Amino acid sequence: MLELNFKQTELVSVDNIEIPSRFYSRMMTGISTVDEFLHEGFLPGSTMTLTAAAGCGKTTFMVQLLEGLTKNGYSVGYCSGEENIFQLAMTCRRIKCTSLQIANLTDVDEIAKLTKTNDFLVIDSFQALTTKKKMNSMEKERYALMKIVKAAQENECCVCFIMHLTKAGKLKGTTLVPHTVDANLNIMIDAEVDDQARRIWFSKNRFGPTNELTLMMTHSGYDMYSKVVAKENKYVSKKNQKEVIKDDLKKKKLDNVNVNQICSQYNVSVVYANSALRELVAEGAYQKIGRGDNASWQVCHIIK
Repeated sequence: MLELNFKQTELVSVDNIEIPSRFYSRMMTGISTVDEFLHEGFLPGSTMTLTAAAGCGKTTFMVQLLEGLTKNGYSVGYCSGEENIFQLAMTCRRIKCTSLQIANLTDVDEIAKLTKTNDFLVIDSFQALTTKKKMNSMEKERYALMKIVKAAQENECCVCFIMHLTKAGKLKGTTLVPHTVDANLNIMIDAEVDDQARRIWFSKNRFGPTNELTLMMTHSGYDMYSKVVAKENKYVSKKNQKEVIKDDLKKKKLDNVNVNQICSQYNVSVVYANSALRELVAEGAYQKIGRGDNASWQVCHIIK
């Protein structure tokens, strides 16, 4: 059992319990769809996990949330042990989230100190945390969790641990972290809606409902203001963006198209742009000229 900030008490009437003010001081991102999804915002001092497979958009989602919190006057930080600070900065600039502070920092004790001066910290990832103390992997996991969770509670700083999944879709490591924290947030690709759709949901939430949200991923990050909603157990979404791109290019018969143009014009990822162009080639509508960054796509004369 972890030694967290719980004290033994006697049975007492609920009417006589004074609830701390922090339980009524939720942190809002200012992003309407997200704040509605969170119900009342983030509780100061609470801890959570964010789990998803590689490439689902964990970093992008948290960076956009931190940017919103920053604009609402909160002090936030992103501690990365996965990407170097330059890669992370490039991602932040691409999705126009440049107000937050970032660092390459994995030392448990140093991160715990940051809870004194920040309102929200993202740790990417829990598996990347380090300590100067000599411990085996199980001891390190328990120490890191206890140290940071206690510091978060004492200093009323919200902390999110980003977690990784194995190729088999199982959580890397033990289940100690998700069992200890207050909330478990998950992201997955919702291919039934669209290759770029992301289903976001709470599988556990001690301080709010286990809501669910579906958003579209674009080249500029999540489209936070075009929520995909469920209707009669079927998702209702805008037309598949890949089909929109293909139909548009066929109609306009644009020549010398490249991937960067597609990303910029249609606000999609490089992967998505390449996929649409590959399908146009397979359909005989376009032909690819060149390779790599210098590649372009030209109209075939057989377009009807």
